[in-house]
Amino acid sequence: MRRRRSKGFTLIELLVVIAIIAILAAMLFPVFARARESARKIQCLSNVKNIATAVQMYLVDYDAFPPRHTDQGAAQALNAAGPRGLCEEYPDAMFYYGNPFLRWQVILDEYVRNRDVWRCPSSQMVAVPGFIVPHYTPVWWQYLVDNSGDWGQGSPACNGGPCCVSWPSGWGGTVTDTIGQDERGSTETGATEISYGYPQIQGHKTSQITDPAWLIVIGCVQAGPEIESAWFSLYAGNPCCCWGLSEEDACRFVTEPSFRKRFAPHMGGANWGFADGHAAWWDSEAMLTAANGNRCCTCEIPLPEKIRGFCPHLDNL
Repeated sequence: MRRRRSKGFTLIELLVVIAIIAILAAMLFPVFARARESARKIQCLSNVKNIATAVQMYLVDYDAFPPRHTDQGAAQALNAAGPRGLCEEYPDAMFYYGNPFLRWQVILDEYVRNRDVWRCPSSQMVAVPGFIVPHYTPVWWQYLVDNSGDWGQGSPACNGGPCCVSWPSGWGGTVTDTIGQDERGSTETGATEISYGYPQIQGHKTSQITDPAWLIVIGCVQAGPEIESAWFSLYAGNPCCCWGLSEEDACRFVTEPSFRKRFAPHMGGANWGFADGHAAWWDSEAMLTAANGNRCCTCEIPLPEKIRGFCPHLDNL
């Protein structure tokens, strides 16, 4: 009597099935990852759109962008209290940065009404409000003057006061007074995480905008909270210090656009919001290469002719 063959798979059959599954997984995982990043890009674009709308509402209310520093009393008081430290060569900027109430994120808070909107879901780098200046006194700078010897105790790299980008209480999480607590705000303290930056066009009137559809007012940048240049916004500046690349990869970063685009905020590009309220995704390299030879700020890469809002020193928008 013949014995019946038992049902089951041979080792070879199992190996073939496993190989097929492995091949399919290798093919599908990049697709899933791209789909996930696409969803994050859409969420980021929604955030940028909300902030651009908030800027547009502010422009309607005040007929100008958020103000620049004009408090001469603060300039004189902080100048006398010293030390200036790293900000000595930038006397105009130092007092603007010293005022915690001149950050666009703070000014637009009542329009946005949700600080989570400042965090891009795909950000590889985020900025956080570090130097927190409480509003104890009738004028914001009096507390700094009264404690000038204690400026920036929480950070040896910053002298505090006008040499730090100051923020008001409520933005540093559990840190509500950097000087008093001897601590800076951070992700560990629950400080607001910021992935979006704005151009340094403070105080410009809406009448100075020649084309609102081309004026960038908010962008998904690698290191906020401001837009300093196209290169820095897209790629966070120096690849060696910011991305921890090897010398060989740092060279590739500078010379190979296809390699460099891996470090752009979203799938080789970034989301930008414009003065007319619309938001759009732009290819990072297209933004850099569509230039006409104009150079701006510290960026060694020419900026596109029509892309405005990247340079802190633009006189004519």
